[in-house]
Amino acid sequence: MARLPRIVVPGQPLHIMHRGNNRQNIFESDEDMFRIRDDIAVSLKKADCSLHAYVIMTNHLHFLLTPNNEKALASFMQSVANRYVRFFNADRKRTGTIWEGRFKSCLVESDRYAMTLYRYIERNPVRAGLVESEADYRWSSYHANALGKQDLLVTAHPLYTALGKNPSALQNEYQTLFDEPVIQNQDEQIDTATMKGEVLGSTAFHERIQALVGRPTQLGSHGGDRKSKT
Repeated sequence: MARLPRIVVPGQPLHIMHRGNNRQNIFESDEDMFRIRDDIAVSLKKADCSLHAYVIMTNHLHFLLTPNNEKALASFMQSVANRYVRFFNADRKRTGTIWEGRFKSCLVESDRYAMTLYRYIERNPVRAGLVESEADYRWSSYHANALGKQDLLVTAHPLYTALGKNPSALQNEYQTLFDEPVIQNQDEQIDTATMKGEVLGSTAFHERIQALVGRPTQLGSHGGDRKSKT
């Protein structure tokens, strides 16, 4: 699949997906899960990024992340990938890569898609049939964002904190997001934008980012989401 050169704008969130080579399982035990969490924590501090939502699946990762400078995203992902592959290879007494090429990403229009990405990421285990509800899966940010449990990896996005005036109201409002029906083709739209490296947002957002970075934000088009002019 063709991809655009990666678009990174400091202070603007991105959806990130990185998976195992040939979609092989690379997180096979609790030890692996704890290790990748530690690698994420170290890398966030090193790279100066804020992580708003995440899920660790058996063969891939999803992040909703805001880099605070142009080099922060690459620094974060390189650190996470390299630290974990060293652990994985030493633990299994093997050599070589475990990752499927470069990670995938799309720049996200906050007002339109940030909360959608929160839900998309934390719904992954349910969508994959691993659990019946998001709360049943240990390795995601749902427990922090929806249930108020401490998770040192998570930094709240301003749109998340605006959901409620106190923690209880905020968490209750956040939980209602998972009761709402998914808009038709929304998951596919997110998947496509991420795999192609396109911007995810309205036409106006595409035009603003295109003017900012000086190159297209969508393959084969100069515009954005033609369903919206906002």
